[in-house]
Amino acid sequence: MNKMPTGINGFDELVYGGIIRGNSVLVEGVPGAGKTTFGIEFVYRGITQFDEPGVIVTCEELPESIYRDAFNFGWDLRAFEQANKLRILCTSPEALEDAEVNLIEEVVREVGARRILVDSISHFKSVINDPLSLRRSVYGFCNGLRRLGLTSFLVKERESEEKREYAFEEYVVDAVIRLENKERPGLHRHRVLEISKTRGQEHIPGKHTFRITDEGIRVFALRGITDVNSEISQENKLLHTGVPGLDDLLRGGLPRGASVAVAGGSGTGKTVLGLQYLVKGAMDYGERGIFLSFEETPQQLFANARQFSWDLYALQEQGLIKVVYMPLSRMEIDETIIGLGEQVKSFGARRLVLDSIYAFLSRIDNAAVLHEKFYCLVTCLNRLNCTTLLISPAWDTAAGGRLELIHSVVQGTMLLKSILSQNRRVRQLELYKMRGVNHVMGNHLLEINASGVQVFPRLGG
Repeated sequence: MNKMPTGINGFDELVYGGIIRGNSVLVEGVPGAGKTTFGIEFVYRGITQFDEPGVIVTCEELPESIYRDAFNFGWDLRAFEQANKLRILCTSPEALEDAEVNLIEEVVREVGARRILVDSISHFKSVINDPLSLRRSVYGFCNGLRRLGLTSFLVKERESEEKREYAFEEYVVDAVIRLENKERPGLHRHRVLEISKTRGQEHIPGKHTFRITDEGIRVFALRGITDVNSEISQENKLLHTGVPGLDDLLRGGLPRGASVAVAGGSGTGKTVLGLQYLVKGAMDYGERGIFLSFEETPQQLFANARQFSWDLYALQEQGLIKVVYMPLSRMEIDETIIGLGEQVKSFGARRLVLDSIYAFLSRIDNAAVLHEKFYCLVTCLNRLNCTTLLISPAWDTAAGGRLELIHSVVQGTMLLKSILSQNRRVRQLELYKMRGVNHVMGNHLLEINASGVQVFPRLGG
């Protein structure tokens, strides 16, 4: 099977290497979904990465508009035209539909094109009213592109985002890619890609997040993260938390490579415990760590750490700790999972703190989707043998049992509590769950003093 890699970052993984050469691919979506950008990048990557000239056919935009839009990504299409590697053909649907007019054939032979973008075939409807004639015309047009040896991306506009309609074009072409620009909880939208059909080849099903970056499209495919055939590198040694008293409850420390949720209400000491876990790991054991924050800025974390005489900034300058700030407004789940795995691997992190998993809860309402995404996150970190603390809201703050669903995925759960006893606020820690460790049960006194968090184990739990 002769496949053509598209060159689009992350997409070829979904089709196991590329699109079959000569196939016609329908790219459909609502306005703003990224259809034209997707198609232009397909042609651009063919020229720059695979020395395959291309043609862009447009029935709406003038070449100047295409030059301008492409240049926003650093793609100088005008230079490729001058080098005889690209042709941009601005024409009408009447000319494309007319079998006696060989506009495309002429420009294809001029540059030796292997790829073509047609934006869009929806315009065929403006010149052909009869449904049967329209279908025959589109089918003949696709066959004509195949005869010319072209792999084609055909853009189609969708008028409705809610109803799923199966247009005749989906039956005529070899592959269908659906792009969506969906609303999500909060103030922002996110783009989703789904391959609903690939004739003659396999693809990874499901919906995949993608982003339009400064350099083009990047698809965040979670393929491989949950592959049951890939091995997890685990060490038998325990990891010392650096929290006095906590290792005693854990009979020595946390299992390396485990993901542990640290759940509790506001003011129970979750973030302080996470900072101490990283700082002590770096200072006492020379282990690199990453702190990923969705709410507090690095400056706020540095200031919080200084209250306990921890110079978090200096540890970052020494390359022992890396503080990553990702505002909740810009956070995309698939992108976060993949990017976090890449950072853990490149930085060589053995410890990680994610503050907090409320970012996942705020983005996903569906419990099944939440479980799937969180499972991908935990599996990815476990495979990298990174021992992770996942800061979590208290169980009673999340409706619908979604938070408890997350705690079923992780290997351990610590509950941090704050109770009022004899008019005095008392903090407690409970090891609710810890797989593979014969931990001490019960509630144990937790104090936050000038040195950080300290746990006082109760005899017998």
